[in-house]
Amino acid sequence: MVFKNNPISLVHFMAFPGPGGTNSVQRGEAREEYLLGTMQQVVDDAFFDGIEITRIKHRHIRKKAAALLSKSGKRVIFSAQPIQLINEDNLIAPEDISSRDETQRKLAVDRIKACIDEALEMGAQALGLVSGRDVGTAGGLKAREEALLALVRSLDEICTYADTAARSHEIPTLKISLELFDRIDEPNHKNQLIGPSEEAIDIARELKDVYGHGHFGLMYDLSHMPMLKGISFESETPEVLKSLAPFLNHVHVGSCVTDDSDPLYGDSHPRFDYPGGVVGEDELAAFVTSLIEIGYTGGIGIEITPRPHEDSSIAIESAKSYLKITGQRLDVNYAIGSYFFQTRRFFTEEMMDLLNETRVYRGNLVEQAARERTRRQQLTKEGKLVILAADHPARNVTNVGGESTAMGDRLDYLGRILKVMTTSTIDGVMATPDIIEDLLLVDYLLKENGVPGFLDDKVLIGCMNRSGLQGLEYEMDDRMTAFTAERMEQLGMDGAKIMFRVDTGFHSRYSIHTIDYCAQAIRRCNAVGLPVFLEPLPVVKTASGYQVKMDADELIKTIGVGSALGDSSTGLWLKIPYVPEYYRVLRATTLPVLMLGGASTGNPVDTIQNFERGMGEGFNVRGAMVGRNMLYPGKDDPGAAAEAVCDVVHKLASSLEAVRTLRKHRGRGMDALKGLLV
Repeated sequence: MVFKNNPISLVHFMAFPGPGGTNSVQRGEAREEYLLGTMQQVVDDAFFDGIEITRIKHRHIRKKAAALLSKSGKRVIFSAQPIQLINEDNLIAPEDISSRDETQRKLAVDRIKACIDEALEMGAQALGLVSGRDVGTAGGLKAREEALLALVRSLDEICTYADTAARSHEIPTLKISLELFDRIDEPNHKNQLIGPSEEAIDIARELKDVYGHGHFGLMYDLSHMPMLKGISFESETPEVLKSLAPFLNHVHVGSCVTDDSDPLYGDSHPRFDYPGGVVGEDELAAFVTSLIEIGYTGGIGIEITPRPHEDSSIAIESAKSYLKITGQRLDVNYAIGSYFFQTRRFFTEEMMDLLNETRVYRGNLVEQAARERTRRQQLTKEGKLVILAADHPARNVTNVGGESTAMGDRLDYLGRILKVMTTSTIDGVMATPDIIEDLLLVDYLLKENGVPGFLDDKVLIGCMNRSGLQGLEYEMDDRMTAFTAERMEQLGMDGAKIMFRVDTGFHSRYSIHTIDYCAQAIRRCNAVGLPVFLEPLPVVKTASGYQVKMDADELIKTIGVGSALGDSSTGLWLKIPYVPEYYRVLRATTLPVLMLGGASTGNPVDTIQNFERGMGEGFNVRGAMVGRNMLYPGKDDPGAAAEAVCDVVHKLASSLEAVRTLRKHRGRGMDALKGLLV
């Protein structure tokens, strides 16, 4: 579940700035009734795990606020940023803790030390601060370099003081987080030294690695991201989080306005749905996705400021709804991050060599393995099937995405097949003889070593016609060159798969020939009691080869032809791609239908969504027979993709539920074949 590892907080002094939109809370001067009442609203809201506060000048109010927060058990973060930015009475230079004037720098550090004392008094676990105003580059880079040195010196002193103060309060530590702000010298901007992420990272690395302040880190704000520009002068994007990852203590989510004609231009933190705001649902989703991908488990603070005429509670509810919507998005839940399925960690070269050795010296084990395999009592469980399709290379199809021979690496291809087949939920596999026999041998070798196999109670379907080689002139002449009905019966298999493609162009006679081959195959399979899975497809010849007509009307016509083949349709299933208006396609037959996956898109989410839609379009949709989109789901785990598809089919799970299943199973079962090498 998105955000389950991230405590969510509300920046209280921004959401509740003061009666009528005044800034009395930021100044620490709000009336007791308003301050404590609004704090109570936040701590009573189960959505929030924490609250971000700033100074409270009156001691008796501060004491009551501390008691309220302590009783709530919520996480407390103290924000020194308003104190620094307001800079009351201008007693400290705007450069603040990065001031090159040593006297001013020490005064600024002392002010932060006072904030640390108040933070600990309020029960805070963390404190945020800013660097101070950027000195600019009008006189060259030297002034900025000196300011950065002063900043490091100040942060070292602040962190050291925080450690000592925390120990005196008998708590492990007080996290210190430097927030990144813009360097824009315009109204309603902050123009801070830190600043671009690359410079913030240098500071953080020095504080942690050189000075040894492990509790120091950075605070990144989504609302500042469009205004943060580094060496490239381009606005930062969520990609920057990958570099910030080792140093991130806390993040804020909010919005800003970059249109200088808008009354809220600048760092104004409007609602996410403000028409002139830069950050909306998509931007928030991209940011959260990046957080998930870097494995971020720190806090997320909602930072929004209602306009004077807006009710704070409504603005807060709006922000919460955006976060909730983000947490339900498929792209966010899918977030794959740095994960990369590595076949050779699952099915090794040593295992491949063992299989080859077995074929050379013990090839007769195929028949024995087939005889000893426990077959299903019935073809389906609860009338549904999810079958892995693994017959593509036999038809000269080896491409996956832009890789023309990806399926030509047999170790990788077989390893992916085995990863799917060793999952508990997949119903079975449809493949050519070479693949079926490889699976039978691997299954036998596992059992021989006292390890449970994976083919018992699974459906084995043999592919029959594979001579319609992709790219050949007579591709539509797709003869029976693989399994025969007799061989499948001998191996105790559970079904046969055939296909024909209807080309209405110049080579239409070869489509007719293939339809005849299929009719004969159905008759032979009927004679031995084998169910047949028929894939009837309308195609068109293009400059890049034959393409399936993904059109409801064309599929309806082709289904009519396929349903009538052979001497009986009692054991006939159809394999039909999902297309718009699928309900119309399904009305073309009473036969059970399996959806096909098609060419790999590199992202299993698209396939999962189509299968969810398909399962809801007609009662005769009974599952899926899917190949490349299961075996090659981009960087993802084929076994996890299979688990997700099985959830959609067998549990009628939503796409969101299935994607969460995929994430849960990603990377699991990588030792399923280790018993081969006992």
